[in-house]
This record gives sequence, structure tokens and C-alpha cells, in this order.
Amino acid sequence: MELSKGGRYILFLCLFVTMLPAVKSLCPRKSAHGQWNEDGDRCILRCESGFEPSGCHVIRYIRGEWNHEIPHCQIEPFVLWRTLAAVGAGAAAVVAAPVVLAGAGFNGAGVAPGSLAAILQAPLNQNARVIRAAAPIGRIVVVTVTGAIIYATSSLFSNCESE
Repeated sequence: MELSKGGRYILFLCLFVTMLPAVKSLCPRKSAHGQWNEDGDRCILRCESGFEPSGCHVIRYIRGEWNHEIPHCQIEPFVLWRTLAAVGAGAAAVVAAPVVLAGAGFNGAGVAPGSLAAILQAPLNQNARVIRAAAPIGRIVVVTVTGAIIYATSSLFSNCESE
């Protein structure tokens, strides 16, 4: 059975229309325990509760290939290794702060004579208000630096694009 020219045109049009939705999205089709959402030129994997992406969950199709390995949804571990690394770095920063301050000459009794802290503090001794005002600033600096170390450590383990 041979189709006429018009019949072939209609068959081609029907095939084209049915294939159009498949061509529209570049995102991977299936993921067990998750689904892919298209966001412009990005594909975002959203996993069900209790599951997490095995890699970068935001990927792009650039020049014929994916910018990261295509992830899948895997069971969430009880504790993430990234969390352990960030907590470890934060704890190390908290422990290191007193060690650094002691090395500079600060101790439980005050400032050790002849230390770096004594040299820095000497001009400030003339004005006790400056010293009292500087104490909370020092605490803020320690907390800020500790937070920055924790953030940098957690970001260090990922080169993934954020949502």
C-alpha cells in the first residue's frame, strides 16, 4: 500500500506533532525517586523525601554535552560527610582562636609583658574606653571568622551551581 503525496504529508505532520513534546525538553527523562524540572536552559533534579541527588542537581546541556555527570536520587545517609567536614572545620576554628590569642600574648591573667599583644595594647592603655569598646568587637571578629571558615569548608566540597 502506497500513500499519496498528501497522505505522506499528513503522516509526516502527525509524526512531527507527536515528537514535538519529546524534543522540547533537553532534561533527562526519568529518575527513580525524583523528577526533573526544566528552568530555562537548566535542568533541576528534585528528589523525594528521604532521597538526595548523587551529584550536582542543577545541570546544563552545553555544546552537545552535560556540564556535570547526570545525577540520580539516592537514599540520604544519616550524616552527610560535607556536614562532618564543616562541623570539624568550625570546631577547629573555635579551638584555634584561643591558641592564636595565647600565641599573641593574651592569657587568663591579662597580657604577657613584651608580647605582641602588649605592644599593640600600649598605645590604647591611655584610653580605657577604647579597650572596653574593642572587647565586643574582638568577639564579633572571632564569631565571624569561624562562620566564614565553616561556610568556605562546606562550599569547598561542591562546584555545583546553586538553584
